[in-house]
Amino acid sequence: MQDDLQLSLKEYLSTVQEVVKITFDTPVWVKAEIRNLNIKAGHYYLELAEKDPDNDQVIASCRATIWKFAAQKIVTQFERESGIELSRDLKVLIKVKASFDPQYGFSLNITEIDSGYTLGDIARRYQQIVERLTTEGLIDRNKNLPTPFDLNRILVIAPEKAAGLGDFKKDADALQKAQVCEFIYHSATFQGNTAAQSIMQSLAQALKQWAQTYHNAPDLIVIIRGGGAVNDLAYLNDYALAALLCKRSVPVWVGIGHEKDRTILDEIAHRSFDTPSKVIAGIRNHIVELTQEVLNNLQSIQRLSQQQIQAYQNQNEQYLKQIQNLAN
Repeated sequence: MQDDLQLSLKEYLSTVQEVVKITFDTPVWVKAEIRNLNIKAGHYYLELAEKDPDNDQVIASCRATIWKFAAQKIVTQFERESGIELSRDLKVLIKVKASFDPQYGFSLNITEIDSGYTLGDIARRYQQIVERLTTEGLIDRNKNLPTPFDLNRILVIAPEKAAGLGDFKKDADALQKAQVCEFIYHSATFQGNTAAQSIMQSLAQALKQWAQTYHNAPDLIVIIRGGGAVNDLAYLNDYALAALLCKRSVPVWVGIGHEKDRTILDEIAHRSFDTPSKVIAGIRNHIVELTQEVLNNLQSIQRLSQQQIQAYQNQNEQYLKQIQNLAN
């Protein structure tokens, strides 16, 4: 071994650096998932991965960087074109150039991000859920439930202290103060990988407590959150969550995001509203319409009763005249 060529670590890694530089000099397009993302001093540091589609295990991973001098153009263009905030858990198509440094190791320098690919991936997953729910006969199941005649107690699931919940409670508190109906609130996480699971757990816990307290089901289940980035709302596009809500025997009303936002929950809900404010407006309008219908029915009953009483009175007068005539 003494006679073999001996290199220092720096000499060896510098040779590797030169090989990488020559061999991978041209940028190429690569598909990957962002597992982690940190921003420091304007630089974007990403951890990229590829997963096995059969078991979701990571089969490749590496570091990647968007340097500050190019970050504003690359990231701003991606977010403007897609409406999606660059963040973890996104699937991306990126143009990269390999980089190897003897001190810092291997990484990829990102020079471009294809916004259409990420949008297409979100849309593709959305459509797959719709098709599966349709095939299983679930997608219209909750939608076809009859609207409750009366709304006494309503279960509301929303992010804790969210602005959308505040908008909802402005009118909800007024209805509750007037003893028109009662709202019972439970919180859940509405973004991140745990969003769907958090909502399902919150719903299960709420219904369990409800059965113990009231010994019946809610008249309505309401799920609300304010607007957000497309990828934040995409966490709600979950088959298990959608299927669970489809199977509820109680109508589910949802108000998620803004007017332009749509999630799989809008597809399966008994009624879908653009915002949390419009959900409570829908509840108030439903109560007003029912009240007006009851008043109209009461007026109809009174009018028909008066008509019937008058008819009986007229008939009685005729009978009395006939009796008098026969008596004479």
